[in-house]
Amino acid sequence: MKITYKYISRLSILLIAFLMMSCTEENPIESAITNFPTFEYNSMVVISLGSNFTPVVKATENGVELPVTKTGSVDINTVGVYTMTYTATNSDGFDGSVSQTVIVHNPLIIGTDVSGDIVDANNSTRTGVITLVKGTTSIFYVTDFAFSGAFPMYFQMNGNTISEIKQVYPLGQTSVDLTYDPVTKRFTTKVNPAGFSYTFKYK
Repeated sequence: MKITYKYISRLSILLIAFLMMSCTEENPIESAITNFPTFEYNSMVVISLGSNFTPVVKATENGVELPVTKTGSVDINTVGVYTMTYTATNSDGFDGSVSQTVIVHNPLIIGTDVSGDIVDANNSTRTGVITLVKGTTSIFYVTDFAFSGAFPMYFQMNGNTISEIKQVYPLGQTSVDLTYDPVTKRFTTKVNPAGFSYTFKYK
């Protein structure tokens, strides 16, 4: 037993010595304080069809302005929802990025106001909220139009006629077939390629 205790004691001393030596070694990555880029920008921009779009974004690190790389594109001639990404690199080589939603709308189109709380007519646990996008007269955003709380999307109303607009959908879907009945005030949606159909009504 004495040999075992001596062995454990010596091993413990060696381990403590190793840890003390490790603590004295310089580690510039862990000890340095890095400040990630801070961005000044609008998270959403609304422009009229055919208008010029010039990204306005500023990135700084401790008050020092940084170069900004822009990725993404906006088709100013097509009504739709587009995403721009802005990236900047700080003095330590770390990137920071933000995303901006750009909505192109046609101000000549006036849509029926379909804002409100909705619920799946066949499943009361599937709900959503429709709101008019500020600055537009016809583009609406709904928090969920399919699946279960995981399918937000934008759509256009031209009077009582609903239509799909250009956008990137979640969950790998590529398009949505939409109808709206102004008499029953019900929406039907079919997401593709999943092929699932839903009927929503106002609460």
